[in-house]
Amino acid sequence: MTWPTIARKEFADALGSRMLWAIVIIIALMTSLSAGLSLLIPEMEPDAAVAIGGASQFAALLVPIMALIAAYLAIAGERESGSLKVLLGLPPSRGEVLVGKFLGRGGVVAIGLVLGFLVSGVVTVAIYGGLPLTAFVGTTALTALLGVSFVGIAIGISALTATRARAMTLAITAYLRLTLLWDLVPNAVHLLVTGEMPGQVVPAWLLLLQGLSPTGAYNALAQALLLGSGTAVEARIGGPAPAYLHPGVFLAIMLVWTLLPLVVGYLGFRRADLS
Repeated sequence: MTWPTIARKEFADALGSRMLWAIVIIIALMTSLSAGLSLLIPEMEPDAAVAIGGASQFAALLVPIMALIAAYLAIAGERESGSLKVLLGLPPSRGEVLVGKFLGRGGVVAIGLVLGFLVSGVVTVAIYGGLPLTAFVGTTALTALLGVSFVGIAIGISALTATRARAMTLAITAYLRLTLLWDLVPNAVHLLVTGEMPGQVVPAWLLLLQGLSPTGAYNALAQALLLGSGTAVEARIGGPAPAYLHPGVFLAIMLVWTLLPLVVGYLGFRRADLS
């Protein structure tokens, strides 16, 4: 058994457990609801681009936890049950197991997110009579990448842990720190440096700190896509954007969050005693 075989098996098992369809339904429902929010706010002009932006904000909160749930037991669950020793008794190495599980679970999450966004796109067209295709396709691709990034984090966690309980604890911790609590760090640094909390106009380095998490990088890229690569940043910092706030930097941050946990997880998994 090689890593492509493991990836196909992981994908098939996810289909059998209805994981894919759960992701599709949840994402389709929440992003479709967000598409109609602008209609409920009298001060806001109904606009399909605004609807896509709202969908991306919901996705930034929903996608990480869904991806973590989809993958955090990929290795730790089999390790605790003992089935991992049987798998490793076959030809694949530990590295091939990790890569196969990442690709299989990542594929399920990415496809589920794309299908969910396609449903919300249909709803957006029905509500507003049109859809900014470039913004929609770009946001959908970014959301799939966000999901794959958190699958990488989850697989890394799963490779480092020997029990389901430990993997769950670390997955919850990762979600809280990288999604819900990350902005507290840049705000605290801003307070220490300037003596006050961030206002309407902020220093450029604060935006970089906010974008160092996978969700922060996703939000920065989504804003650049919907508002223009320089417009949103220049409005926040009150001047030209420095090179380190280029969208390519935030894309690289998301890729690092995808790959680095896998490398760290593999190094720990390679040395782990499975007996």
